[in-house]
Amino acid sequence: MKYFIISQNLVKSDLRLPKHAILRVNLAWHKNLNSVKSMLDKYKDREIFLDIPIGRKKPPNYDHNIDHIAQMANNCANVKYVAISNIEDPAAIRHYNKRFKANIVPKIETHKGVLRSDEIIQALNYVPQILMLDHEDLFTDLIHHGQEKHYLDIVKALVKTCKKHKAHLLRVKGIIFSNI
Repeated sequence: MKYFIISQNLVKSDLRLPKHAILRVNLAWHKNLNSVKSMLDKYKDREIFLDIPIGRKKPPNYDHNIDHIAQMANNCANVKYVAISNIEDPAAIRHYNKRFKANIVPKIETHKGVLRSDEIIQALNYVPQILMLDHEDLFTDLIHHGQEKHYLDIVKALVKTCKKHKAHLLRVKGIIFSNI
């Protein structure tokens, strides 16, 4: 299975989204859940990858109530995936599995998350499992712990763990710059 996930920011341009593209709606960029709900309704004909920034340190950073997010997501049939930031522990996966109907996609953003990725994958309740790697946040975490020289080896370890479990690892594959 191949995933082609496109940022909500791209819909502001004149580009046409491919029919097979999944729209990533990142709550970090929404001041309130009404704007999220409006976007979910507007794009109800396409699968949604809802990205919830738990523990986000960089701006923008709007604090949304997780129970309200879960209620909204569970009432929208097009929300197929819910990415949760800063997952470092399989207990967090079990916690979110209880709240959301959609598949939970743990965002690995720390060295601790990489070290526990084997257990995190095993806690996911669907196959094939999906993880998302935030390269920038992982590198920032490694700098904070004086481990940045090990960055590539740590990423390779995560890739190896995903291959072992036949899990999919979502990684950034390019950036679009625009003045639109």
